[in-house]
Amino acid sequence: MKDGIEYAEMLGLGVSSCDVVVKPAKRRRKKAADLKERVIEKVNEEAPREEKTEEPPAAEEFHAAEEKPAKKRKFRFDIVYAEGIAVFALIVAILLTNIFWENSGINTVFRKAFGKDAEKTDARTYQSFNAKSPSSELAVSVDAGVMTFSGKGALYPVCDGKVSSVVEEDGKYTVTVKHSDVFSTVISGVDYVYTEVGGDAFKYIPIGYVADGQAKVYMYNGGTLVTDYIVEDGTIIWES
Repeated sequence: MKDGIEYAEMLGLGVSSCDVVVKPAKRRRKKAADLKERVIEKVNEEAPREEKTEEPPAAEEFHAAEEKPAKKRKFRFDIVYAEGIAVFALIVAILLTNIFWENSGINTVFRKAFGKDAEKTDARTYQSFNAKSPSSELAVSVDAGVMTFSGKGALYPVCDGKVSSVVEEDGKYTVTVKHSDVFSTVISGVDYVYTEVGGDAFKYIPIGYVADGQAKVYMYNGGTLVTDYIVEDGTIIWES
């Protein structure tokens, strides 16, 4: 531009000059557009970050969900273990109680619950016994299965057994001896009794005494009077 002015001056041309002011273009819209783009870019950049920040809580929840059942199993195991120890201690206590305390509550319960089942029925009939005469001193007679003893002396059971009944009437006693669940003996008319209910009876130990009069002896098998026997030399002999 400067060279053009000098050339015009040399030619004698009038030179006029002016200043051209260039007004910069408005960039407001561009700035607004740039701001919008930056906001979009910012949002796009932060979105993945938010997704990434949400992952750790999910992982923590996952680990927490794994840890809780594990703790629960451990707690349950401890309860089962404790219950096992308690049961074992109870069993030991019961065993020791049964061994050292015969009349303990558990033993009493067992006896009541199983005592009847444990008892065996003694089904022996009269023919299973070697019976002897209740007396070898007193005179004896047998009529229709009833032995009558006269005189003064002691009377003995015909066999070993257990006294189940003692009844007194008009100064005379009637004693019932149970030899088995089937076979029993009744001695009536004695003046004295040497035993009591529940006591053991032995055929070599006197059970009663006749001071005056007569005493009778009845033998029953299943509630039926035994008649098929004889008395010989102080021994009862079964005939069938």
